[in-house]
Amino acid sequence: MIDVAIAIDGESVNVTRTRLVGGDHNEDGDWVEGAPVTATIRAAIQPVKGHQLMDVPEGVRTEAGWMCWSRSDIDDDDTITASGVSYRVLFTWPRAEGGFYRAALGRLA
Repeated sequence: MIDVAIAIDGESVNVTRTRLVGGDHNEDGDWVEGAPVTATIRAAIQPVKGHQLMDVPEGVRTEAGWMCWSRSDIDDDDTITASGVSYRVLFTWPRAEGGFYRAALGRLA
């Protein structure tokens, strides 16, 4: 059996992960987003194949065009930027084992 983490390491490049951290309600009760925090992580981004999206919610399937694998944590709504192209993390698959994260991405305009 192939060690997926080793395969991911072999295909990964440096990308930027941006995540909103914090956030709170102001005096009027309106939600104010937290501050963006960026980090350089290593990830492999590839075009999606149809069968890879079978367990993704239907609304996400139409937007997802790329898959991302990384040994760094990836959360829904993170932004991944690679080679000047930004993607939004639409869906992540929890991985209790294996030492890696997998996510469906949609390209941002």
